Amino acid sequence: MSARNKTFVGLAVVAATAAAVWGAEQAAVRRSRRQEDPDALNEFMPAFDETHTFPSHDGGVIHAISRGEGPPVVLSHGVTLSVRTWAKQMEFLPGAGFRAIAFDHRGHGASVAGSSGHTIENLAWDVRTVLESMDLRDAVLVGHSMGGIAVLAFMVTFPEIAAERVSGIVMLSSMARTPLSGHEGLARFVGAISDRGPDVTGLLNRRDLGYLMSRVGFGSEALPSHIELTREMVLECPTETRRAAGRALLNLDLVEKIASIRMPTLVIGGTADVLTPPAEARRMAATIPGASLEIVPRGGHMLMFERTDLVNELISSFARRVQHSSASSGS
Repeated sequence: MSARNKTFVGLAVVAATAAAVWGAEQAAVRRSRRQEDPDALNEFMPAFDETHTFPSHDGGVIHAISRGEGPPVVLSHGVTLSVRTWAKQMEFLPGAGFRAIAFDHRGHGASVAGSSGHTIENLAWDVRTVLESMDLRDAVLVGHSMGGIAVLAFMVTFPEIAAERVSGIVMLSSMARTPLSGHEGLARFVGAISDRGPDVTGLLNRRDLGYLMSRVGFGSEALPSHIELTREMVLECPTETRRAAGRALLNLDLVEKIASIRMPTLVIGGTADVLTPPAEARRMAATIPGASLEIVPRGGHMLMFERTDLVNELISSFARRVQHSSASSGS
């Protein structure tokens, strides 16, 4: 075969492959979007009574919203997301008798990173800032993904403040380490959003491809509106924040430190979570003394949307138990 013919054949193969990938992408998106979606018209803008802004310890700004009255439940979102993650919980918890508080992590949503940037220690500091600035006591901290890492980091960095202000913690689809060897889904995700990977903004802006990329965070029962919301939140997160926050997660290992936590703890994971696999949930529950474990069949990484009723019930039941227990014991 001549060089020219080989070139034509090569181009034909590339074109055919691209067409096949594009066709598969379109078919997958169409299948997903055909399902009934009760949240199709939901814009996922969390309801709130008040907005709050606090200076961070290093000159940044932390933005929070609150709604309802009662014992506080503080909601800490994952990397590249925002308070919109908690729209369902901001709706449910006040009606269940709690004061729901959600905050944007530094550089995410309406919060601004301070001079020392994105580190695990700064995640801990920002949780402390919210608790102290709002003078919260008897609080339950709920952390999703990176937001769970922030909660753990706070607990082990500031144990005396935690003992004074916190009654319990809920770890939702989270982890205490980044095991980049052995968990390929997590490795790909962290690499993609950190300096190791290209800027994904262009891919996410391609609506169908961005939809498929965001679909990875869900299990088998994902709704199109929830996937689209995830795509929107990641796009809303500045590229600089995605990279810096991802870089901070590359070498995380809090496993030994969390064994010192002496606080009621509920760990929730999903069997279909490819970003923070259920093995990590089991490890956390086994390491934190007295922790309870809930593994959700077919649940993915975005359990607050995939299993809203279950997650709401687990959080509220846990909070009632530990906050009542804390009040009764006088702690």
